[in-house]
Amino acid sequence: MSDGGEHQGDGRVVGGRYRLIERVGSGGMGTVWRAYDELVEREVAVKQPRLPGDPEGEGHRRAAHRLHREARAAARVDHPSAVSIHDVVEEDGIPWIVMELIRGESLHEVLGRGPLPPAESARIGLAVLGALRAAHAVGIVHRDVKPANVLLGQHGRVVLTDFGIAHVQGEESLTMSGEFVGSLEFIAPERMSGRGAGPASDLWSLGVLLYAAVEGWSPFRRTTLESTLAAILAADPPEPQHAGPLGPLIVRLLAKDPERRPEPEEVAVGLEAVAKGWPGVPGGDVGEAQEAADLEGFADDAGTVRLGVMGTPDEPRTDRAPESGPEADTEPEPEPAPAPKTTPTPHPKPHPKPRPTLRRPAPAALLGALLIGGVWLGISSFTEVDGKGARDQTATLTEAPAVSETTPTPTPSLTQDPWTPHREKDMDAVLSLPSRYKEYVREGGPDDQPRIVAYEAGPVDVRLTQWDKAPRSAMDQAREAHATWALYDPDARTQYTRTSFHDSDAVIADTTYESNGTRTRVMELMILTADGRMYELRVDMPKGTADEKKGTAVFKGARDRLEIGGN
Repeated sequence: MSDGGEHQGDGRVVGGRYRLIERVGSGGMGTVWRAYDELVEREVAVKQPRLPGDPEGEGHRRAAHRLHREARAAARVDHPSAVSIHDVVEEDGIPWIVMELIRGESLHEVLGRGPLPPAESARIGLAVLGALRAAHAVGIVHRDVKPANVLLGQHGRVVLTDFGIAHVQGEESLTMSGEFVGSLEFIAPERMSGRGAGPASDLWSLGVLLYAAVEGWSPFRRTTLESTLAAILAADPPEPQHAGPLGPLIVRLLAKDPERRPEPEEVAVGLEAVAKGWPGVPGGDVGEAQEAADLEGFADDAGTVRLGVMGTPDEPRTDRAPESGPEADTEPEPEPAPAPKTTPTPHPKPHPKPRPTLRRPAPAALLGALLIGGVWLGISSFTEVDGKGARDQTATLTEAPAVSETTPTPTPSLTQDPWTPHREKDMDAVLSLPSRYKEYVREGGPDDQPRIVAYEAGPVDVRLTQWDKAPRSAMDQAREAHATWALYDPDARTQYTRTSFHDSDAVIADTTYESNGTRTRVMELMILTADGRMYELRVDMPKGTADEKKGTAVFKGARDRLEIGGN
């Protein structure tokens, strides 16, 4: 097929009746043309395949089969928001797909001019969800839900297109061993880790699409394929700042565990509520709703991703003794009396979504190995942390002296392991760690806050996080962290210690929580600088093991050696 034929119609007729007029789009699977059906005298869209390799080769034949499957899959989906397939014709031995012509733009093109309001994003998402539910009802998983495949037509119509990589139950698997197809940043983590793609994977992709719609950019896109893969598998997206009441639903759709994503029916109710401006949006528990006033301030907040646990969270409990911390006083600050059950105290913001402890994500070398000759290999080396609904929280507050600014805390267990300074120029910081600690995650930048760098040595992980503009006070940040661990374990216990760091306000949060039968201790130092930046030093360690002593020693040593802003 000539290059000229691919870039302009030239009046070419395919299938004996479809005259190509102009190219209206292209992607990895082919080019879409506006064409004229001379038999019934109407305009249609015709997809010209872009098939790799020798026509007699296996790859070429597999791609041709994929095109046939796209037509069969899409033709089985009966929904106003699913593109209608009119015909499949053979041209030079290659299948061309003829479908209805949608006059308008793709969501990708629209977002190129800026993000959309939450209500309009929800309206579009509701239509896409309808097409997905119709597809799932006939055994089809789309697997490539993204803005470029959502067309916005006349009279407000929304159409989901491109079922070319759909998985159709009862047919041979689309991909050969090790091959991966789809737009990486919109692909669910279970597909990345080789666990297959069920309907819940389409809901993840819908969540990414909604995030991109309200924020104007994709939350998992990074500068390299390897870093994008790592973000999907191991990192939470930055908190949506412009989602309004749609934010909690988006975050729940982006749960790493597909079992913890909301059911399609609940998603539909939530999207319709936002689209129509209803006063409540379903959240954590099916059937419960949160008043719009409870979501005040969510859109203007920034920081860790939040999980939309709807209804009013309980106040911190005081019926459990706190875990002893490194610098705790013996008398905790008294907690306020709990509110009566009939009049729960409103919480100004939803709780944050669990931030996966950056434990056990694949190191950079493994991520690089995943991409071999353009072939993605399924992996399962990422451990996910289950999230639970935040119901009960236990926390205590103490005061402590300022963090030492002179002699570092002795660390006898580490005396044989010299400390190495890691200069983080972008963070304006120096993080010193025992020399055996190796970097395994680096994320963020000026336009992708916060910046994160993480190191590990065995089961003890260390990470430094920095925001150019603090999302909240040091204490509030520590409380946000506690809410995270409470989502893992409703009985999570946190002890807060007010302190200072080189004349900056600071808080130490010392948390113990249990997930999947494993107890974890997390020690965090939150620092709010005088110029409005925020730093978080965090160490994760197994609770009740010899590694806990190593972890506490690393936290104290790294804290005392930490340099920020020239200090």
